[in-house]
Amino acid sequence: MIRILLVDDQRLVRRCVSARLNAVEGFEVVAEAASGEEAREALRRHAADIILMDLNMPGIGGLEATRRLLALDPGLRVIGLSMYVSGPFPRQFLRLGGAGYVSKNADTGELVAAIRKVHAGECFISADVARNIAVSGVLGSRRNGIDALSRREVQVLQQIANGLSPEEIAAQLSLSVKTVAHHRRLLLRKLEAHNDVQLATIARDQGIADSDTLGAY
Repeated sequence: MIRILLVDDQRLVRRCVSARLNAVEGFEVVAEAASGEEAREALRRHAADIILMDLNMPGIGGLEATRRLLALDPGLRVIGLSMYVSGPFPRQFLRLGGAGYVSKNADTGELVAAIRKVHAGECFISADVARNIAVSGVLGSRRNGIDALSRREVQVLQQIANGLSPEEIAAQLSLSVKTVAHHRRLLLRKLEAHNDVQLATIARDQGIADSDTLGAY
């Protein structure tokens, strides 16, 4: 039996994915979590072989949640689920030690295949994601420096795109306001932007934030 922990902030998505996976012979969704913070608590109560991690959640986000969970137990097998198949998300996640990356547009068959491969000790990357990673490696210097961003810079960029103030970003990411300001300066320089509106636009264009996040500006 492959035991699965499903982490996604949308209850309806969790219900649908859980129902589909529980219908697969040899699969069992043993727990669900609505955030990275809840995922840690769920792992304390339930043994899981595979973690399906939504990478686009509010709060600490899927990337940071994955980093924290793997720091506690490097043997965990985490599969990232994201609507983004390009931009820095796949590369950042895999650098953190993620074992698989599947688009949220994938069908159930692909997700099942990913879980089985990762459970067997292999890695799984959706074909479109792998293709974009390869292309970004060739064209990295021509993508506004987006692939050169650190994990923390990506997190700060997401929060800026969400319209959060430096104080709110600091509280969300457990950083000092001074550190947030430092990361913002680095983002402006690396992405050749002049203000937060331009940063938010780049985040949207590169698949780091949804287009409707620009409403705050």
